[in-house]
Amino acid sequence: MANIGKISEFKSSIQKLVRPNLFYAELEGVSSLPLLTNGNTSTGITDIDDTFKFRCEVAEFPGRSVTTIDDVGAGGPALKLPYDITYNDMNITIICAEDMTERILFELWLDYIVGSPQTRQDGYAGLVNFHANYARTSSMRIRQLNPQGDTIFWYRLHDVFPIAMTSMNATWEETNTYQRFGVTLNYRYYTFGNTDK
Repeated sequence: MANIGKISEFKSSIQKLVRPNLFYAELEGVSSLPLLTNGNTSTGITDIDDTFKFRCEVAEFPGRSVTTIDDVGAGGPALKLPYDITYNDMNITIICAEDMTERILFELWLDYIVGSPQTRQDGYAGLVNFHANYARTSSMRIRQLNPQGDTIFWYRLHDVFPIAMTSMNATWEETNTYQRFGVTLNYRYYTFGNTDK
């Protein structure tokens, strides 16, 4: 009878585990970035903050590490002393809807960080923008959900911006799938919590 009790406890504990597919990621504040207007002409991207969570197929909960230096001056085994903290870049995968809004957004965002001939027709292509212009108002929140759809944990990445975007396949061989691409994001720091806010 003791074993039966342990089996039921094990099954109960398994049912309470967190599922990696119960999540969504949200972009916040991106619609207010100047990159969404080209001079006085709007790009037409207005609802990115609302639609992104339905198109972000894969995201990561961020990681970080303490940077240390070895203190070997006192003799004996080296003592590791922390002096900084490093936040890992985050990779996401985005599925493409017919309007290609997310792809256009990240193309414009990368152009806004380092001007391209398309966006800087004034001869200043290649100039790097100020961090405050392309990252200061933007953030990303990744929410872990329970089976009922409630947020049980979240991370918010502050001052987020893209540093890389993958190519997309164009092939006749893939007929029963959909277009997707990857983006690598950098951010200054993150906050986290276990209450929905």
